[in-house]
Amino acid sequence: MFQERKEYRKNFNAVGQLNVGGETLHFNCYDVSVKGAMIELVPGQLLSSVDDFEKLLCEDRRAEIFVEELMLAGEVSIVWVREERGRIMMGLEFETVVHNAEKLWLKRRGYRKTEPFTAELFIDKDRLHVDGVNRSTKGLCVKLSVQHPAIKPNAPVKLQIKEFGLAALGKVVWVSSSDDSTLIGLQIVSIN
Repeated sequence: MFQERKEYRKNFNAVGQLNVGGETLHFNCYDVSVKGAMIELVPGQLLSSVDDFEKLLCEDRRAEIFVEELMLAGEVSIVWVREERGRIMMGLEFETVVHNAEKLWLKRRGYRKTEPFTAELFIDKDRLHVDGVNRSTKGLCVKLSVQHPAIKPNAPVKLQIKEFGLAALGKVVWVSSSDDSTLIGLQIVSIN
């Protein structure tokens, strides 16, 4: 006799970050399987109730996830959201998720949003226009179309991203140059 059964689910506690609706929210993960996870969300400023999430789900069910303990990162689909004993619970289905991404996330301690943006770097009295590759709460990766001699690890920079309303002081963490461009990893030191 054939009996349909759900895939194996592991109960444990892990914390992570979910980027949904333009906001990065923290969560506790209690239940995970190969196909998805059940999480408890910490309410944010924009998305603070089940009603807020239900309105968002009518427009878009996609989100991005990062769980450091599991070295898990990628895109998920929000399957359901409900309130249980005053907590916001959410069911996620994994779409393009990288498991055990040690090399990818080895030095990262938070979620990185891959999103194009433009910025200006001020270094050694020069203003450089750069294209953003990705960003997090602690830093960002930018692409410069030329090489500049002052861009080297530990060099201080001023940073301005008008579309985010961000002006900050930072430092160059790493530089990767090729023939046609230079990738720069920046750490945000203080926000003005």
